[in-house]
Amino acid sequence: MLSPIPARILRSTATVTVSTGTDIYQNQTYDTYTVNRVHLQPSTEIKKDRTNTDQQLRAVLFVDAKLSTPQLDWGALLRSAHEAGGDMRVTVRGVEYTVLTVDELREASDQLHHWEVGCV
Repeated sequence: MLSPIPARILRSTATVTVSTGTDIYQNQTYDTYTVNRVHLQPSTEIKKDRTNTDQQLRAVLFVDAKLSTPQLDWGALLRSAHEAGGDMRVTVRGVEYTVLTVDELREASDQLHHWEVGCV
């Protein structure tokens, strides 16, 4: 069983901007969400993007499955942004990041524990 993410470190708020397609003028359209109680941690991990190119993460956003609100399906949001021909962005403490990866971490009982959102 995974230990819970301590509530005391979930002090940040993230603004999530997800591409939803294009308007009649071919400009990208977006949906925006505000997610409370998240934690952003700097990172230097290397991940592959959707074109199989190595990218160095600038940060990892930790989103708790119980304490972070509102509850979003981060994987589905990233997939829908890519299908719409755009991207998903996260802004925390005034710094904007582009979401590269979304990993779901589950407990042994297959219950969702938290998301790790890789940001470049």
